[in-house]
This record gives sequence, C-alpha cells and structure tokens, in this order.
Amino acid sequence: MTVTDEWDHNEVEVCDRILGQTAGLLAQRGDDQSVALLVDVRAITIVDTDELLRTQQVSPPFGLSEYDLITVKIYSRVAVLDVDDHLVERFTEEIRQRIANTLKYVAERNSRPDVTSVRVRPALPVIEGDWRTSYAQRLERPTNQARRESGAANHPVQDGLTFGSKEELRVYQALSQLQAAMPEHDAIAIAPLPGVRLRSGNTWSPDLLVLGRGSAVIVETDGPHHRNQRRYVDDRNRDLQWQRAGIPVVRLAVEDLGTDDELKRRLVEELRRHLGRQA
Repeated sequence: MTVTDEWDHNEVEVCDRILGQTAGLLAQRGDDQSVALLVDVRAITIVDTDELLRTQQVSPPFGLSEYDLITVKIYSRVAVLDVDDHLVERFTEEIRQRIANTLKYVAERNSRPDVTSVRVRPALPVIEGDWRTSYAQRLERPTNQARRESGAANHPVQDGLTFGSKEELRVYQALSQLQAAMPEHDAIAIAPLPGVRLRSGNTWSPDLLVLGRGSAVIVETDGPHHRNQRRYVDDRNRDLQWQRAGIPVVRLAVEDLGTDDELKRRLVEELRRHLGRQA
C-alpha cells in the first residue's frame, strides 16, 4: 500500500519543476527519446512505498534527553507519471530506468530525496459538465474514411461527403469556391473528416484536410465546447501530433468566421502561409 504526499498547490509546482529539470538534464545528455516522452506527461506525483531503504538515528524532540536518540525508518519513493493511455507502453523498463537515474538526482536537489524508481500509469480523463451528452456526440460524429453517399441523422451532406456540423460545411463551401477559381495546374484538394492514424497510436478525423503544392494543412472549426479545460488540452495534444508529422493546424473559432467574404479572405491567408500559394 502506498501513501501519497500532500497534494497541495506547492507540491504540484515542485513536482512539475522536477519533471522539467529532469527533461532538461536528459536533453543535455542527448537522450531525446526520454525527453520526447516526458513532454507528453500530464502530471507527476511522488509517493512513498513500503520498501524500507534504511534506518537512521535522529535527535529527539524537545523535552527528551539528548542521549535518547530516535530510530527512524526511511522508505523509498516512486515518481508516478500520468500519461495518455496509448503512451504507457512506450515507457519501457529501460527508458523508465534512464529517467529514474536522472530524476532521483533532480528530486533530491528539490528536497524530495529517496526517489528510486519511476512508474507510469494512464491519466484519468477530466469529466466536466454533461459528460454523457459530450461522449454521445463523439460517438455520433461521422467520418468519410469509407465515403458515405448519405449522412447520418442531423449531419449535413454535400458532394456526397458528410460533415460534423454546419460550420464545417460552411468552411468546406468557402474552400470549394476558392478551389474553383484556381487554375487546373495549381489547385487544391479538400478532404473532409478523413480517418488518419498517427504515430501516437490514435486514429483521428480532422474537420478538413487541405492539400496542395506537395504540402498539407488541417483546418479545424472550434465551437464553444472547445473552450473547456479538458477539450483544450485534447486539442493541443492533437495539434502536437499533427505538427510532429509536419502538418500545421489552423483553428477557426465559430464565432470569428464572419461573413462569407471574410471567411474566404482568412482561408486565402492561411493557404498562402502553409501551402505557399500566391493567389
């Protein structure tokens, strides 16, 4: 049985500093593999174990004879890393040991001695608001992985393609108008809700994948539900995975789409920036 340290604001800051300094030292030592994994750690806690490390004698508290030394048992500690479920298996025993060797030194420098090992566990999802409705909507989200000629209930359809929302359809329509005005030898391709597997092990369907001139950019339309903390973290994690594949992500807030002309001007700007287009 383990007993966790007091989990207050100060402890969170100390543990996060330990994690960051550990990553920094590993980077200086050229261990990029461990650093890449530590970047994706959501939280770290340092907990006591029941493994006895040593005993030592300490001075007694005030009021007792100075000759009555007290024997204290010192137990080992373990650093517990919370990561997304699909990342757990990447922290192999060898990698955990490399991290532990450095983290032990860093933790001791931060007044957290006796950390002897590193353990990795799946991070628990943060549940906010009406989680039942939120997850039900995710299950209903369509995909064009297998092209659908008719959309699911309540999902708009155009050109034989299904869209997750009317806002996504509107962005698609604006891109289609820009596409129609481009010369045949220098056009773009538009893929709504493609199913894509990334190296992280996840399979995601971005709102729109736009390709042209040998490059690609993802366009996401963010509604109000993207503002809560959990969804914000999920979005940033997705963006990071796409960027690691060399694909930039453009996020358009629904409330900022503006008029059709304003939306097209914004899209032209993003296409120029990410696909190198001049028109």
